[in-house]
Amino acid sequence: MLFHKTPYAANFRYPDRYKEGKISIGNAQLSASVTAYEGDIYHLKVTADHLWTEDHNLVPLIAPKVSDSSNLSIGPKFEISLKDGAGSVLLETIPGFGFGICGRQSIFTFAYDKKMKFYGMGEKTFGRMELSHIRSRFWNVDALGDHPGQVWGEHSADPYYVSVPYLIVRQGNTYLGLLLHNPYETWVDTGTDPSFFGTEDQNRKIVLGSEDGMPSLWILVGPSLAELTRKLQKLVGVTPRPPLWSLGYHQCRWEYKGDKHLMELDGYMTKHQIPNDGLWLDIDYMEGYRVFTYSKEAFPQGVAATIKKLAPNDRKVVPIIDPGVKLEPGFQMYDEGVKKGYFCLTPEGQPFVGFVWPGETVFPDFSKSNVREWWAGYCKTFREEGFAGAWVDMNDPSTGAVDPYSMLFNDGKWSHGSFRNQYALGMQVATRDGFLKAKPNERPFVLSRSGYTGTSRYAAIWTGDNVSNRFYLKGSIPTTLGLSLSGIPFNGPDVGGFMNDTTEELMVDWVKSGFLFPFFRNHSGGSHRRQEPWTFSKRGLHIITHYTQLRYKLLPYLYQLFVAQERDGDPMLRPAQYHFPNGDMADDMFMVGPSILQAPCNDGNGQRTLKLPGKQWFDARWGKWATGKLSIQCGPMDTPLYFADKSIIPALPGVRTDNAKDLTDVEFHIFLSAGSTETDYIFDDGESLDYQKGKESVINIRASLKGGTLAIDTRQTKSGFGELTGMKFFFYGEAKVIKLNDEMVKAKREKVTWTGMPISALTF
Repeated sequence: MLFHKTPYAANFRYPDRYKEGKISIGNAQLSASVTAYEGDIYHLKVTADHLWTEDHNLVPLIAPKVSDSSNLSIGPKFEISLKDGAGSVLLETIPGFGFGICGRQSIFTFAYDKKMKFYGMGEKTFGRMELSHIRSRFWNVDALGDHPGQVWGEHSADPYYVSVPYLIVRQGNTYLGLLLHNPYETWVDTGTDPSFFGTEDQNRKIVLGSEDGMPSLWILVGPSLAELTRKLQKLVGVTPRPPLWSLGYHQCRWEYKGDKHLMELDGYMTKHQIPNDGLWLDIDYMEGYRVFTYSKEAFPQGVAATIKKLAPNDRKVVPIIDPGVKLEPGFQMYDEGVKKGYFCLTPEGQPFVGFVWPGETVFPDFSKSNVREWWAGYCKTFREEGFAGAWVDMNDPSTGAVDPYSMLFNDGKWSHGSFRNQYALGMQVATRDGFLKAKPNERPFVLSRSGYTGTSRYAAIWTGDNVSNRFYLKGSIPTTLGLSLSGIPFNGPDVGGFMNDTTEELMVDWVKSGFLFPFFRNHSGGSHRRQEPWTFSKRGLHIITHYTQLRYKLLPYLYQLFVAQERDGDPMLRPAQYHFPNGDMADDMFMVGPSILQAPCNDGNGQRTLKLPGKQWFDARWGKWATGKLSIQCGPMDTPLYFADKSIIPALPGVRTDNAKDLTDVEFHIFLSAGSTETDYIFDDGESLDYQKGKESVINIRASLKGGTLAIDTRQTKSGFGELTGMKFFFYGEAKVIKLNDEMVKAKREKVTWTGMPISALTF
């Protein structure tokens, strides 16, 4: 495969005529449907009896209601033009180009303007938010297996694990989204110069194309970035409210086998007062790397016995589950799959054989519903054994050194390209279904390496096998934000890096940078130095522990962001332009919801510059208001962390030294320089699906500061889960009089440590 070359627009043929849903291209006759939906959302789909008659997407999108009004027009040669309400052109095809075909390839070509800026594109490792002049393919790969080490070590590897062909186009402060919903190998070009000289602007085009498959393009108009992202997320599917424990700290290493390692980890976490929810097992827990098995050495008394020993500290155990099934007659899963025809086939009708951890391996055909049901049955058993979640890996699918193109789907009737990018999605659907079969009222948690459009409904994503270096640390911010803006908000990297030996300085900086990422896991390769918190110096251990404890303190706030994701479609991590439209998207800062801004020092030199967006922010390091452009020195302990003015942050009380997390016992931290603000705090049991039946409660909190008087009013607006058992307020500012629900209250000064320095707050 030519990863870095794409078909050229001049080699395609374009429509001679379009009328009443029919396209003529030479002698070829095609059918086109153009549908307008509410919210300024449009869908263009093309079919042709001799090319594409079947949509191979496993998971359909969730379209809003059809609309009678439209700002999209189609010309007599299928020219596409999109205008805003005032009649200004937002997007249009180039005369003579537009939609085209070249054999089974298809292409959508739009006019490029050098004032445009580009974002999104799912999981890319280019190390920057803005993606102009990039040509990128979408083809799920095993990055470390399919790219040479000279590439992935300290450079961008493209394509990567997750394929989401979604492009955000920004013109001024207006945003458009282009989603190519085609599971085949696709590509996006954001105005590269195909002459290779890089200076010929007349050659630049915006291109979204596919090697095969039914052309299906969705066009979304923001007009703001926030509105656009919500529309996309509702279209592809929101992330269901996750179990609260999945938002905690997770510890993993490729060498943990089972009972012995798990109990050691449990002891160290308790000894060092490190809050921890998840203990993860890589492939060594299995019997000969056979999927859905565990060895007697790993669990001498069985999984249930180990889970019981971990129960007092409420640790969850999450095993890795690979799709490859060992080719071994006598192995139950292999025998069942062969007998029932559940494995992917070659063109010769034999089970396709690759090479993964067990040796020669065959692969379940997740394009088939009966195979997904079969897989779900094994997942059900694993959950009943006591495993709390599932880590589905190698689902790119990885086949070792074996060329995968002869791996066919749907009983050999579908080509490899028709389902490769969806293979992980099929595995996610089946795994989640299995966990729900075991515990129908429990929120399942699945973490996946690869994914596709729609993965957000079924699994979180970790960004694959990264490397312990500054390139991957710095790149984790734009990579995570790219996924967040592309409809996969629950994601995060391996903290500290998976490959090579991390250093204490790198590990500390990584924790300080990523402790508020959606997914927070320390993971390393077994042949590299250990990187559990206690393997570093006392100072390193202290800093890592502090930020892990701080994450747990802020869990109620993080949980609110996932509640909002399911309800509204807002991602947890966002660029500042999500709330402050002007300016360029920074590669080295991000917002955690609407109220927290973080700007880590990731260069290793302990200093940086920062321009704060908007007006005032409360500097959590120094306990004072800040605004504008700053020159920052980062000490070993602190990280630049800011709370937005007019924010009310729910948090767990005190310093969190374990993983206990009662959402009914909270503090509210109020950052208010003047004026008023309010928030709704939503709480439930954090585990079950009962909230879908109304078993959640809502507290509305309003705060105003005027003339030296701070007035706070609380009102319970929903009582499906009872009331708060504890509630304390912290106010960061000056107030002579404090009223709580119209009654005077006394306040005292108390020190609060957010980053490195204790700062003063009024508490009551």
